[in-house]
Amino acid sequence: MNALHHNQRGLSLVEVTIMLLVLMLLTSVLAPSIADFVNDARWVKVKEDCEAIGLSVARLTRDVGPCLKFAGTQACTKQNRVDLLHSDGTAIDAASLGAAAVPVVDAANLASGQLNWDTVQRDDSMDNQFVTNAAAYATPTGMTVGPLFGLGWRGAYLSPPIGPDPWGHRYMVNSAFLAVATDGAGPQADLLPPSGGRSLRLLTLLPPPPPPPSGPWTYNTFCISAGPNGSYDTPIGGNANGGVTRTGDDFVTVIAGAGH
Repeated sequence: MNALHHNQRGLSLVEVTIMLLVLMLLTSVLAPSIADFVNDARWVKVKEDCEAIGLSVARLTRDVGPCLKFAGTQACTKQNRVDLLHSDGTAIDAASLGAAAVPVVDAANLASGQLNWDTVQRDDSMDNQFVTNAAAYATPTGMTVGPLFGLGWRGAYLSPPIGPDPWGHRYMVNSAFLAVATDGAGPQADLLPPSGGRSLRLLTLLPPPPPPPSGPWTYNTFCISAGPNGSYDTPIGGNANGGVTRTGDDFVTVIAGAGH
């Protein structure tokens, strides 16, 4: 045993120094790759989250109608319509808006008159709408007769909790543009029926069809992440041409196009 211990020795100072230099060199080479991998993984998560949110909006509106509401069994009035959906995460205020996102949507169809990402009095959580049915939408068991037979809230539409984006900020959806309120007044050109539709109804004496799912809006409904800088840079109404142009480092997924 003594001979065995006699032959054992620790590392010399030179050997330790060489090992540390090698580790430092490897770290300096690998660190950017690791950072890129983490950053890419965050963007993949944002993409998947917004797609899941968009699918949940589509499934919910298929079941309860195009208007998301604070009180599910009441009419889709301006006061009762949810104009913004949000996930968990840091609350939005005026300081959270980038310069391009400062202009508001100003329309008679809005209970608040004007709408932007920080209009907190018009928002509801995705958890309330997708998970708990806090709005108390009717369920399919309550829709046993009539034209809504079999329809109703069938959630949960997402697994809780509906967390923030990878940087801790809220996902937002401008859900106001899914439906026009019953006491609203949209652009007159959008209120007209499709070409030939009015004449067809007069000739056949058929009742007018229900309004299109998104109503007479010229704005897209989309999911947005503020991205790494935490600033919501994309305007809530999209661009001047009725589409959506991603601004800054935001991530945007269109859920419903205007007129769809």
